[in-house]
Amino acid sequence: MKILQSYCLLALLLSAATLGFAQDPNFTQFYASPVYMNPAFVGAVPQYRATMQYRNQYPNIPNTYETNLFSFDYNWDDYDSGVGAMIVQDRLSSFSMTSTSLQLSYSYQIKLTKQWRARLGLQGAYTVRTTDFSRLVFQDQLNTGNPTQENLIGNFIHYPDFSTGFLVYNKTFWFGAGIHHLTRPYQSLINTSERLAMRQTIQAGAKFSFSKDWDKDISIAPAILYQRQAPFDQLDLGVNFFYEPLILGLWYRGIPITQNVAGRINQDAIAGLAGFRYKNWIFTYSYDATISSLNRSGGAHEVAIVIAPRYDRRNKRGSKNVDCPVFF
Repeated sequence: MKILQSYCLLALLLSAATLGFAQDPNFTQFYASPVYMNPAFVGAVPQYRATMQYRNQYPNIPNTYETNLFSFDYNWDDYDSGVGAMIVQDRLSSFSMTSTSLQLSYSYQIKLTKQWRARLGLQGAYTVRTTDFSRLVFQDQLNTGNPTQENLIGNFIHYPDFSTGFLVYNKTFWFGAGIHHLTRPYQSLINTSERLAMRQTIQAGAKFSFSKDWDKDISIAPAILYQRQAPFDQLDLGVNFFYEPLILGLWYRGIPITQNVAGRINQDAIAGLAGFRYKNWIFTYSYDATISSLNRSGGAHEVAIVIAPRYDRRNKRGSKNVDCPVFF
């Protein structure tokens, strides 16, 4: 039964690719690596931020998705700028399909008022996609015992890619939007006419502190993220609770008032999060409990490690600096 599920999922993924409905990987803990959802977040930290993130999706279905992310960004205060680099790798191990992207980002900060700041971000990327078609068995091979007659053009493709976004924030609230794949690059391994659809994101959130000590984090941080790519759209909303050193969170993914492309209620998962902070290190784990038709897939496991100096509400770095509260 698991083998059948695996091949059904593979067929769905291939047909989606042929129709041009390929999607970017998503993270439940999008706030751990905000540069991935919007390049304007690069450098929106007091000093620097390093993130390592791993996601294993649908573990009960053999050989499915795994995603790794490594990122670093730096606040270049003297030039009102932020710079960063990120590597994202997405793997579908059932037939060794791998997508690896190196992304470089830059943002510029604009002072709107004494309390509010804006950032404009640009991102350039270079992506390599590979696969091993020899691991696939096609219907004509089963019927004839001969090599497949499917038109498999190649097992390697590479392309540049570009994204942009903006961010507005003060010491408590933040909101922004990003547009990814501006040039819609050709990216299919089986259909040279397929172009990667643009991904639009809209995000907002806040962090409300209840501690009088700047170095003791007692707060709640609600956030919302809306994403759309081709016919697919998704809404993530929830809240993280901080009582240092502990971190707890509860999140929902779905738009239950609409239907997905399969004509079913557009909802995916409820996720719980637990973690802790030790000095400048933050460790978190989240689990997605699937509530869609894939509820026997095993959900998704996600781990994030963030290294970043703590958010300093005293703002000792000068009047021009306002720290964005999006990160942990």
